[in-house]
Amino acid sequence: MFKRISLLFVSAVVATLTPIANPTLAAQSSKPAPAELENVVFALDKAASKQDIEAVMKYYAPTFNHSDGLSRDQYKQLLSSLWQRYKNITYRTEISKWEKQGDQITAETVTMVQGLKGTENDNFKLDARLISTQTYKNVNGQLQVVSQKVLAEQSSLSTGEAPPPIKLKMPELIGVGRQYVVDAIVTEPLGTSLLLGAAIEEPVEAKNYLNDNTIDLRPLRAGGLFKIGQAPFSSGDRWISIVLVRESGITITSQRLRVSKDFTGNQYTPLPEPDTTPSRVPRPNNDQTL
Repeated sequence: MFKRISLLFVSAVVATLTPIANPTLAAQSSKPAPAELENVVFALDKAASKQDIEAVMKYYAPTFNHSDGLSRDQYKQLLSSLWQRYKNITYRTEISKWEKQGDQITAETVTMVQGLKGTENDNFKLDARLISTQTYKNVNGQLQVVSQKVLAEQSSLSTGEAPPPIKLKMPELIGVGRQYVVDAIVTEPLGTSLLLGAAIEEPVEAKNYLNDNTIDLRPLRAGGLFKIGQAPFSSGDRWISIVLVRESGITITSQRLRVSKDFTGNQYTPLPEPDTTPSRVPRPNNDQTL
């Protein structure tokens, strides 16, 4: 059983790895962020690390909306569910860009999340990185988040004495209907260990947060997993997850794939590999897909 980990890891300032095309915002990046914004970011990190849901939510406006289709109430519910699973989580957020227009501040931030899920039979370690933009507005003397858009996210969930270390290669942005390569490489020799693996693709939707999924693990002939996927013919984000299992541990690595009708380009060609990395699978057939 593979448990979907929500990547809605809030520190309410939770942009794609590619800079936003906004020269005004970029120009502001060289200036120190306003104290009121820095104070909110710090307070949210602190409250989220303490799993204080009420302290976190006071920084969200009643009309808050999220790019994944989440309302304020859904956001609160998902955070509470996440914290029931992970009793030890820390958040650290950095402000990379910001812009102030009137009574609103738009910020681009990077949030690092680390967590432990420790039970008798389920001891997982979580590492995640999220990049997003938020719009803040002063509401009754308090700076609050009125909207948020996650533009990039990556996470790794591992358990066991020696879970397989994975390097994931895949695009972050793809055009509608385009093919793309997902290449998950185990970065250390397997020796005689048997490696099992699977790839999962899910639409980014509110109903898919914290869902449980059953996966079909299959033996892999070499040190990793190579798949060719095809983006849907409509815009929207997808979660791509790779699960690799060996005797000494399990690793689940996930990344958000943005599908856009405004993006063109050939992303089918496999990314180059280091000379020291052994080939994982034979050349793919044309019908190979996620």
